[in-house]
Amino acid sequence: MSSVCPYLYRDERDRFICSVSGNEVDPGLMPCLANYRECPFYTSAEEREAAPVVEEVPPPPEAPAVEAKPAEVRPAEEAEVAVEEIEEGLLKELDEIEEWATRLAERWREYEEDARKLMRMWEEASKTAQWAERAISNVIDMYEKLLDDLELRLKSGLLSEGAYRELREEIEESLERYRRLRSEVEERVRSVERLVLPHMQRVKVAEAKPDLGKLRVSLMKLEQMYREGKVRRETYERLKRELEIRIKWLEQLAGESA
Repeated sequence: MSSVCPYLYRDERDRFICSVSGNEVDPGLMPCLANYRECPFYTSAEEREAAPVVEEVPPPPEAPAVEAKPAEVRPAEEAEVAVEEIEEGLLKELDEIEEWATRLAERWREYEEDARKLMRMWEEASKTAQWAERAISNVIDMYEKLLDDLELRLKSGLLSEGAYRELREEIEESLERYRRLRSEVEERVRSVERLVLPHMQRVKVAEAKPDLGKLRVSLMKLEQMYREGKVRRETYERLKRELEIRIKWLEQLAGESA
């Protein structure tokens, strides 16, 4: 059984057209291939389509048997051998492709599972990193206020010059240590984020494309219902606007041009 929708065809401009809706479609992002039986246009077309009438065609008159000459038999045998060799080579190549596709599908499934696990780990680590950065910043603020307070105590005569220098040196040393720590945490977070983001993007794109195809089918169905007078104009415009906003967002996520 073919995995391509029977209502999908190419027009003279090499565009993919749905013969049921009359609209241009993208088979890669809509259920025109393996999942075309889930498409509402396919389902409605199949329900409307009447059973074909089979006309009996009288068999053609039998031609008189012609005895093949030995010279004519050999080319036919050679042609059959050539066809069999081509078929054998093609089937072998298709078996290899099928094996590769199956193996890649399994690897992709494992990759998606690992990537989603990585996303969950990253989300937790990001929250912890944000909390740590805030805590370090609070400590830095505290030491900076201590320095300001130290200056005031010196000016007011509550501290001697020697005590002031000693305390200031200790505070500045601690302040510098926490500033370095904050910079190290921020740089480390950015470094890991650069590694994680491509995997997050791949998973999000993989999740977005099926939804994108379903939304485009829904939009086509809505337009068809509006043309048939099944939906009021106000409802049509509201639903169309909501669908288009969602589609645009998913297109951006999937890296498609509008």
